[in-house]
Amino acid sequence: MSYNPSIELTGNILLVDDLPENLQLLSDLLLTLGYSVRSVTNGRMALKTAKIKRPDVIILDIKMPDMDGYQVCQAFKADEELRDIPIIFISALDDVFDKVKAFWSGGVDYISKPFQSEEVLVRLENQLAIQRHKRSLQDEIARRKETEEMLYQSRALVTSVLNSVSDGIAALQAVRDPNTGSIEDFRCLVVNPVIARIFDRNREDLIGKLVLRRFLERFSPVLFEQLINVVETGITLNTEICYPSDPISWYQIIVVKLGDGFTVTLRDITSSKQVN
Repeated sequence: MSYNPSIELTGNILLVDDLPENLQLLSDLLLTLGYSVRSVTNGRMALKTAKIKRPDVIILDIKMPDMDGYQVCQAFKADEELRDIPIIFISALDDVFDKVKAFWSGGVDYISKPFQSEEVLVRLENQLAIQRHKRSLQDEIARRKETEEMLYQSRALVTSVLNSVSDGIAALQAVRDPNTGSIEDFRCLVVNPVIARIFDRNREDLIGKLVLRRFLERFSPVLFEQLINVVETGITLNTEICYPSDPISWYQIIVVKLGDGFTVTLRDITSSKQVN
């Protein structure tokens, strides 16, 4: 087989075989292809070496003195730090029972001796590709957890601010007619306690509901059209409104476009109006 030198093969491989000539043969092959290779002659050395520097894949012989390959594999699988390392068995034992026992011991693949270089390469690269994919997924999961934690903290901070400020703050999203695209109402997305008191409702009764148009029609239909204009034009609205409560209240209202909706800030200016 002629290997393409433009293909970069990388991986840290640990070879375990009690016969030095077998180690030399495999080591020469893998080093030529660009892999990083370490070789040991027994199971105990394999475990010690793997703890010092974790390999990406282990290629393990079965027939060895003291600890055979099955026992070595089981020792790796019993170790919390090493159990995820994929182990490829390589052996002259070609009986179905031996192969089944290898997989039951925790092996991920099996290469029969005498082996072909092409077969070793394909099976090795298959396991390395799986490991790279697993690491990629683990990194993505870690990033998502970090993002979720940041979002949680940000939401907690925003909620704390919204609940502590004296101004009324809310965010609303436009609800459009599916045929004409015109704005029919606005859905409450965020409402702080001050806004809820103005509406004389609980926050839970407002969030997700269409209440703004019906609320404004009672005292300021023009304001509803002004809110639509903010969303459609992006021009900020800064005005004052008189709310017919008992007693009458005055609010400065600032509306800023946000996506297909707006944020609104209400500041009670009743005291200054009474002075004037």
